[in-house]
Amino acid sequence: MKRITLILLTALTAQQAFANDTNATEKVDASAVTQFALPPVASTTIDKATTSVLFPPLFELQEQTVFALPSPLSQAQVSRLNTENTEADFERSRASKQTSSPAKKWDHLLPFFAEDVVMNGYDLPLPFGISIIYANVQQDMTLTDLSVGFRGSEKVDIDFVSFDDTSSNTHTPQLKLDAWVLPFMNVFATVGKLSGTVGINFAIDGNEALKQGNIDCSLIKNRPLCNALADKRLEVEDIEASLTGMSYGAGVMFVGGWESYFVSVPITFTWTDMDRNETDGYVVNVLPRVGKQFQFNNGSSLSLYVGASYLKSQLTLSGSQPIPGTEESIDYKIEQENVDKWMGLVGGSYNLSKRWMLAFEYGGIGGASRQQFITNLSYRY
Repeated sequence: MKRITLILLTALTAQQAFANDTNATEKVDASAVTQFALPPVASTTIDKATTSVLFPPLFELQEQTVFALPSPLSQAQVSRLNTENTEADFERSRASKQTSSPAKKWDHLLPFFAEDVVMNGYDLPLPFGISIIYANVQQDMTLTDLSVGFRGSEKVDIDFVSFDDTSSNTHTPQLKLDAWVLPFMNVFATVGKLSGTVGINFAIDGNEALKQGNIDCSLIKNRPLCNALADKRLEVEDIEASLTGMSYGAGVMFVGGWESYFVSVPITFTWTDMDRNETDGYVVNVLPRVGKQFQFNNGSSLSLYVGASYLKSQLTLSGSQPIPGTEESIDYKIEQENVDKWMGLVGGSYNLSKRWMLAFEYGGIGGASRQQFITNLSYRY
């Protein structure tokens, strides 16, 4: 409608200018006006000075000029403009976020690839830790191998009968050092002082023992021993052997999490160096756990978890047992391992800050013959 009004005004004023100015030197072709569907206008002349007054400097009238609206944009042009606007808005938004929330930086050597994890909004513990640990483990043991000898001779394997009421009870204070080498992997080493007791109970056939020991009963010097063992059963029971020595361990822990939930799987290999000769042992322990972390406003947090414990404990003991009614003794070497390999457990840790943590764990759920209690005080740096 505005375009028609403009054309009408142009036509009317032009006719008036034509009537008033007889010195015009330029002509207007009526065909230019007919493009607006108006009646034909007689051919006449237009004075440029008069035209500039009638038409403001917003635009200049030219020959064959047609006034019209801009042509509409194509679909491709509209799409391109929308894309450019969207990208510009995204860049402005990202720049605003970076200005208001500066990117986090990781100023430690370990773990590797920590910078990528922190840039994605995750929080990591400090890379190094030192811990003081106390562990108490009670478990039933079973005899797996037995070898015997007499008078200091070489020990030989022998058939035996194992009793079911053998158990061990150990206490181990430890020092632990650990480091995060990857955001999901921690490696550690431990050293500790082991002390405790283990029961020894078994029975052997006397005739088999004399045979395995190559004891010649026809000799006078062997008669006391033969009289004590021939056609008899020798029982070694209710012996409580003392365990003292050093323990050394190494392991790795894999972790993962989403939101406030986490999964951890520590794997530990420990071996012991007992004070007694020919006495040693090793332990393999795997602890899959799943839990949830509760964050508090003061910056501390509490983590609670449940899980399972797989533990294989192998212990080798050597000793001697007097033979009743004689001055002789039997030398033995036994190998024991724990009866129940799996058990359930519960535990938790309280993080006072990013540096200090106190943890506890109790195992023995599920009717297992093994029970353990572990407490841990850690400092990270």
